[in-house]
Amino acid sequence: MKVKKILLLVMPYEGEVQDRVTAKFYKNSAVKYMPLGVLSVAACIPEQYEIKILDAASLGLTLEETLATIEEFAPDVLGLSVVTYRAWAMHEILNRASAPIKVVGGPHATKSHAIILQQGAHAVFVDDAEATFPKWLEDGCPRGVFYGGQVDMDTIPLPARHLLDLDDYRIEPNDDMLFNVGSLRLPMFSSKGCPYSCIYCDVQQKKFNFKSIDKCIAEFRGLIEMGATSVHILDDAFNVNKARVSALSEAIIQERLTVDWSARGTVETREQVIADLSAAGCKRLHVGIESLDDDVLVYFKKACRLKHIEQFCELCNKYHIDVLGYFIIGAPGETDEYLHTLPQRIKNLGIRLPYFNLLSPLAETPYYEELLRSGQFDRDHWGDFCKNPVRDFIIPEVRSEEEEDRLRATIDNYVSYFKRKDMSVFVS
Repeated sequence: MKVKKILLLVMPYEGEVQDRVTAKFYKNSAVKYMPLGVLSVAACIPEQYEIKILDAASLGLTLEETLATIEEFAPDVLGLSVVTYRAWAMHEILNRASAPIKVVGGPHATKSHAIILQQGAHAVFVDDAEATFPKWLEDGCPRGVFYGGQVDMDTIPLPARHLLDLDDYRIEPNDDMLFNVGSLRLPMFSSKGCPYSCIYCDVQQKKFNFKSIDKCIAEFRGLIEMGATSVHILDDAFNVNKARVSALSEAIIQERLTVDWSARGTVETREQVIADLSAAGCKRLHVGIESLDDDVLVYFKKACRLKHIEQFCELCNKYHIDVLGYFIIGAPGETDEYLHTLPQRIKNLGIRLPYFNLLSPLAETPYYEELLRSGQFDRDHWGDFCKNPVRDFIIPEVRSEEEEDRLRATIDNYVSYFKRKDMSVFVS
């Protein structure tokens, strides 16, 4: 058949895996990120195709509403961008949507591509699809698995944000928001991949892959021209390369790009990097600190230790950059004293925006694989789920229900503590 219409879909939230990691307080409805991966692939599709992007998650669509929208557009090719958490919705759409050709990409495809083919996909794209998807279209949409590796980010266009309605991503303020970033906070990638091997993390790309400074500046400027009141650099490890971060900061200053902006990175102890970021107007660094106990940091296979965290916080305080610090509780060896003193220690470090998670065996993480190898799980729960996705699957756990409840109550107490301390805005 001759392909004319392509719909690229971000899965709806309905039926997704029940999160036992993050407290509901932190899941703020105002936080919506444009699907940069899907938009990047769309930007590489030749102009002769009619393309529609359906971000069912950000639109808050149910599964039935998502299916109805698909049928109304009637695509020749339906492309699903899937994370493992939403494998049930993927399975439903593969079996119920009438599109003649249905394909799957995204993180879920990396290890489950063979299963996805069995579940009804015509083709599956593993890793980056900016090159393989257009080539697949050119080749007549053959069946199979197509491996893209990591594309050179300087050889592809910027994400096709024009295919989305900006109004769908405008912020509607509520009482539980983290900070004021205006009405339109838009994300971008300056790099992809993280070279570290933290046991709880499911980031799959371990090779650091980055855009040139010129391309980052062009994208930054483009977001401002689109009306962004804030730009969030959504990298896995923004500040891995010192020279690159300093060069980008210098370019932002030279180009007079003045907008609220933030970045997601790692604990940074090089003062010049923090100074350069501050001079360029960086307001916040979102960093996985995870623990203030060196033994736990070793267990997590973190590259930093408490002394580095202290140095990082001291520098951010000095240069007036707020730290959004992610913390994990529930690690083996964690003491009651540690849990009791943690809020005050965080406050003493000057971290205004703490974000608490519960250690859980997420799919495709070293932590889960170790629990399997050690026999603490008697079967591969995630493997079973991927083969037969069920609605509202609950993440498996090795802790007792009593211990789970105790840790969740601890996080609730932390939230109350920091809100009670009159932090001007809290975490979302």
